[in-house]
Amino acid sequence: MKLKEVVSAADIANFLELPLKIYKNVPEWIRPLDQDIEQVFDRKKNKTFRSGDAIRWLLLDDKDEVIGRVAAFVNTKSSKREMQPTGGMGFFDCIDDQKSSKFTFQFLC
Repeated sequence: MKLKEVVSAADIANFLELPLKIYKNVPEWIRPLDQDIEQVFDRKKNKTFRSGDAIRWLLLDDKDEVIGRVAAFVNTKSSKREMQPTGGMGFFDCIDDQKSSKFTFQFLC
């Protein structure tokens, strides 16, 4: 198992399409628009990038099949109240497997 940074057009497609595989049998799930997700990672459209950065990864199994995804965000500009940069994570989706999700979280921590 490994995390691979999203860098290519194929990686972006895999990042966007993974939830279709995971939630295909969940009738309550509504797919977000791909363009809405991509705007989050677009430096020209997301004002957060003025003082921050983001990176996203795909989780691959031993056969290099995509089984998860995650993104991490950081705001490098400290607020007056917090006095430190602030970060977070999102877009976490993973197959129903505790080992896979634990691997992802251990990588980020």
